[in-house]
Amino acid sequence: MFIILKKIYFAFSRAERTAFLVALVLALSSSISIGAILLNQKTVVVPARGGSYTEGIIGQPAHINPVTASTEADKSLVKLLFADLSELSDKITVDKSGKIWDVRLKENIRWSDGEKLTSDDVIFTIQKIQDQDSGSTLSSNWQGAGANRVSELELQITLGKPYYFFLQNLRGLNVIPKRLFAETPVGNWRLSRYNLQPVSSGPYAFDSYDVREDGFITAYHLKPNKFYLSGSPLINEFNLEFFPNTAKLIRAFNSGQVDGFAIGSGEANGIMRSYEVHNFSLPSYYAIFFNQGQNLALQDKKVRQALSMATDRKSLVNDILNGSGEIRFGPFSQSLLSDTRNQTDDFSPEAAGRILDDGGWITTSSTIRQKTIKGAKVNLEFSLTVPQIPFLVKTAERLQSDWAKIGVKANLIPMAPEEISGDTVKNRNYQAILFGNMPNPPADLFAFWHSSQRFYPGLNLSLYNNKQADGMITDIPQNRDDSKRILEIQDLNNLIAGDYPAVFLYSPYYVYFSRKDLQGVRAGLLNDPVDRFSGVTGWYMKTARSLK
Repeated sequence: MFIILKKIYFAFSRAERTAFLVALVLALSSSISIGAILLNQKTVVVPARGGSYTEGIIGQPAHINPVTASTEADKSLVKLLFADLSELSDKITVDKSGKIWDVRLKENIRWSDGEKLTSDDVIFTIQKIQDQDSGSTLSSNWQGAGANRVSELELQITLGKPYYFFLQNLRGLNVIPKRLFAETPVGNWRLSRYNLQPVSSGPYAFDSYDVREDGFITAYHLKPNKFYLSGSPLINEFNLEFFPNTAKLIRAFNSGQVDGFAIGSGEANGIMRSYEVHNFSLPSYYAIFFNQGQNLALQDKKVRQALSMATDRKSLVNDILNGSGEIRFGPFSQSLLSDTRNQTDDFSPEAAGRILDDGGWITTSSTIRQKTIKGAKVNLEFSLTVPQIPFLVKTAERLQSDWAKIGVKANLIPMAPEEISGDTVKNRNYQAILFGNMPNPPADLFAFWHSSQRFYPGLNLSLYNNKQADGMITDIPQNRDDSKRILEIQDLNNLIAGDYPAVFLYSPYYVYFSRKDLQGVRAGLLNDPVDRFSGVTGWYMKTARSLK
């Protein structure tokens, strides 16, 4: 056939050959174009399995166990390796009293080694979280909860009083295999090989890890868990590399050593490569908390109100958080409030000055306002303790400058974060402090604003004491009526904000930087930073075409 075509071609004149070649090229081009059009019309791009992804994390894993995990490195690995009850359960119900919760597991759930997962594993996990020797950071979520076996796939949990938000505790419970830990005292779990080489139930299973001679774990390598009940994740190899600080992590990202990392907004500087950014919202917020017992001027509500009105929250978010955050006027996030329109503390230095004037705080020759209280002249001056974290120091410096314009002097006291979290917070040794709260569940303020939590180990940093607020804080988690609970949250937010126990500032976004071709990351509201992995089975870097 080829020989015949060759003879015909050379039988043509030179002009005919040229015309023939042009026609052939046009025909081939048309065929390719038509084929491409038909391909696009009849098929769609879909995620495909494959690829390797490496995330960078600051810190070190030490307990890859849902009961004892405490650091972000630990919890990140737990989230990737262990399924929670929202995945494992077929049904979770609560009775009319709000105190009895029934859980039924799905059929044929298996651990990564092929053994069956049962209600005994769930009950054992709960009991070990409650065990004081475990030191579990989850223990407060399970106080007073009794777990009883009903069958191999069923269990019942009884609470001492109704708690609407307990459903979040249940759904977020990561389960450990009883058979591997039951005979080992919880204090010795760290010695078990399963502490760093876990048998898991989540989307990924342990493959290997790298460790230096000095004991620093540099990387974890995970593979798809073939027994995962929701199917294999799309990314075939998921790795985590660990770094001692942010600077080294960002250098590794710039060099391509890692493909992504998560960090609080305002903390990432020096990124040199192209990237995709995914903004997650958290229930955490930062505020200036006032310890009124340590400073006479701060006992004046007009002073605290004026400080709030002289705070330019929008510029703090735009300039210091690079726009990656939400302004706050109270302890609840905007997503929980039924009405966000009536924010009475919009930035107005002029109005703040008038409030101080009306309160008898007069401007003196030293530019610091004064007031005579019980025969003594009191300067409008206080110390502000701030963690030595760059974006928080910048925030404090901006507030110091803005408040000086209305005649208030704030003396900054920078301190190491671990020192502040230790003696300073425990002893309430501050006049004002820039600090972050992270309520979890987001609508439960008990640990942070109930009067019973004014002293350590409570986290009521303003030593706030309002009996009406106490009643609402206690009632909201017990109220099963969604519409009434939403109204109570709004009223409680207004009550606390109107007492001015703190200057609420902002909620930084939790920012995830990744390589450009990572797709499937679903940004949104997280209860915890490690929940960014909740949809990890849908992350992908490869695509294919499929018939419509």
